Amino acid sequence: ACPEDTHAPHSFEGRAISVAGRELFHQRRIGGAGYAGLDMPACLALLGAQGVPTDIAALLLPHWESGLLEAAAKQREQDRTT
Repeated sequence: ACPEDTHAPHSFEGRAISVAGRELFHQRRIGGAGYAGLDMPACLALLGAQGVPTDIAALLLPHWESGLLEAAAKQREQDRTT
């Protein structure tokens, strides 16, 4: 099965966050070791402006951020080994 199908969000809010991925990715915090997470207030403001209830977005965004942090850590590890 295609991972995009398997892990596709089922709720309106989840799909909205998925579609807003590029915009949210640009609302990131950068630290000394690179990507440090999302700027949650900025992300909530963007999603709220798009009609996503911020209380629901506040529940979903930490999971999105966790995936981004995991991907960034894997990328850093790959960069060290190449």
